[in-house]
Order: sequence, then C-alpha cells, then structure tokens
Amino acid sequence: MCGRFYTDFDDVQYREMLAMLYLKSERDAGLLMLKNGEVFPTDSAVALDATGPRAMRWGFARFDGKGKVINARSETVLEKSMFRAPMTTQAGLPQTGRCLIPANGYFEWETREKQKVKYKLRPAREGLFTFAGLYRSEAGADTPVFVILTTPASEGISFIHERMPLILAPEQREAWLNDESRAASLLEQGTQEIVYEPAI
Repeated sequence: MCGRFYTDFDDVQYREMLAMLYLKSERDAGLLMLKNGEVFPTDSAVALDATGPRAMRWGFARFDGKGKVINARSETVLEKSMFRAPMTTQAGLPQTGRCLIPANGYFEWETREKQKVKYKLRPAREGLFTFAGLYRSEAGADTPVFVILTTPASEGISFIHERMPLILAPEQREAWLNDESRAASLLEQGTQEIVYEPAI
C-alpha cells in the first residue's frame, strides 16, 4: 500500500509545478506552500490531471462516511464502483478522472517481531517520479480528492510490504492521463526497480 509519501521543495521539477499552479490558482498554491516533507492521508498535495497541476486532497470518502479510502488496487479498479468511473472517464468530464501524484519518495513499514521498521523507498532512477492516481470531486470538499493505485510489490521489497504504489515512467504519463485504452494496459506496467533505505 502507500500510506505516506514525501515531496522536496528543493527539487527543481517540483518547484516548477508549484509555479505553474500559482499561475492557475494562488489559493491552491498557498495550500501546498504550507506543506513540505511527509504527506499524510487527508493532506493537500500537487496532482497532475490532463490540464496540468492542481491541488487535491488525499482520500476518497467511504460510502458509509466513516473514514477515507487512500489506495485502490490496480487489479480491481475496473470492477469496483468507487473507482470505475474515474478510471474510465471520458473527455469533457473534468470532475473525475485519472491523475498523477508527483513525489520524491514514499514510506513503508516492515513488521519485525513486535517492532515496525520504517523505510524510505523510491525508483532506482533518482529525482521526481509519479504515482498513478484517480480523482473525483465530492460534496463539501474544497478541492478534488485522489487515491493512489497500488500493485503487488516487486521482489526486492516484498519483505517490507506485499503492496507498493503503481509508479509510472515519464514516457507513460501522457497515455495515463489522456488515453483510456492505453491507461488500462498500464495498470500492469509500473516501475519495478525500487531502492530503499531505513528512514531516520
């Protein structure tokens, strides 16, 4: 799964996204300038949809109103009613769809006997990367809300957790955002080369 990730204001690409967002909406950019480092569920974060960067909040409301759904299994997004509409949205429906969540790393915990060991993980290629996500608008929410897609963990990190975020390579991003048929095929094509280190 993915329960926390982090962004780095010193990353040039990330700062460029914030600058673009500021030109679109000073209010949305202001939400994000207050947050640096670890991003927790229900926090606001930069997300990219087909129109560019926008502020979104992490977590879909559950049907029963109790808590938030922060992840969606890539294997079942086309079956689950909560995720099917955003996954298969057509052009012209700006309130729901596929998105990308920029990050510089994410955190996961290994359960070791009675202790939990925290790790920081990222793709082997350094720099900003993107999770595959889905978003929608919800009544009463000040911004759209998103979930991060997950996939079975690659062999090298499965000892930490059995799931990992679906991370798309730069050349896959355009198809994820704008091509429904190709987006479905990307559900099984995430980055597998992940490196990790103990988180301090």
